[in-house]
Amino acid sequence: MTPIRDRAELYREPMVRFLRDLVAIPSPSGEEKAVVERIRGEMEEIGFDEVRTDRIGNVIGRIGSGKGIVLFDSHVDTVGIGDPGAWPHDPYEGKYEGGIVYGRGASDNKGGVAAMVYGARVLRDLALDAGFTILVVGSVMEEDCDGLCYKSLIEEEGIRPDFVV
Repeated sequence: MTPIRDRAELYREPMVRFLRDLVAIPSPSGEEKAVVERIRGEMEEIGFDEVRTDRIGNVIGRIGSGKGIVLFDSHVDTVGIGDPGAWPHDPYEGKYEGGIVYGRGASDNKGGVAAMVYGARVLRDLALDAGFTILVVGSVMEEDCDGLCYKSLIEEEGIRPDFVV
């Protein structure tokens, strides 16, 4: 394995736990406060340099303070569950089976949030953040108002990233 993969493997269990927690929190567009607080707590717990919530509710975590800015974004809101009977598992259980987490938002897009939070930690652990500011954003209201997150980040927060993932 590579050093990055080796380090990421060390975080498998806490990252799966974190994703299961996120899936267990219903977060329809406009009602993301609880899931944002859970993400904020994880960022603080694993050592982000700064964690804050902006005016519209996006959670923003920072690692490093270099000149170059790399922003990782993943939305934290979800659509409804539709017919509950159509789900093979409880959509808010975060069932973990065969290496897969099942539930509302697991792949769209709370899995992305979990991966980005722990990916940033791996960058820090391996000193791959040198010269960069790494921002991880859990954005709100994407399902209903796609783009509002970036408007807030650019116009109100003054964030001008060099790269966005």
